[in-house]
Amino acid sequence: MLSLRLATAADIDALIAIDHVAAHSADRREAITEWVALGQCHLAERDGAVAGYVALTRSFFRSPFIEMLMVGAAFRRTGIGRTLIEQCISITPSDQKLWTSTNESNAPMRALLPQLGFAQTGLFEQLDEGDPELIFLRWPSNVGAG
Repeated sequence: MLSLRLATAADIDALIAIDHVAAHSADRREAITEWVALGQCHLAERDGAVAGYVALTRSFFRSPFIEMLMVGAAFRRTGIGRTLIEQCISITPSDQKLWTSTNESNAPMRALLPQLGFAQTGLFEQLDEGDPELIFLRWPSNVGAG
């Protein structure tokens, strides 16, 4: 059974454990701690184990922004990423744009986002050498994408 909830300080070690970047990045560990402290981190649990998390911030021009989506390696390709993004969509006010981004090399995320109503709107170069960061937008439900 899959359940979603806000992460708490007691979850930080489990969130770090499923995040392959956090294992070697103090910056990512600090970010996870900050997202949790600010109430911006939602986690998915499957049968009591932390399976993934999403950080929904306002760091992108003060707009709702899915800053990080992470699914533990053992839980990938099981719908957890989709469920976490759907959670972000459901808690974003209907009159606000929802933004996210992913590396060009992240084919699973690039395939998932259009299924959930996101359209690619631009990119940033040089964040990761040779792997542009693609920017995606999900328009408010009361506005067309044109």
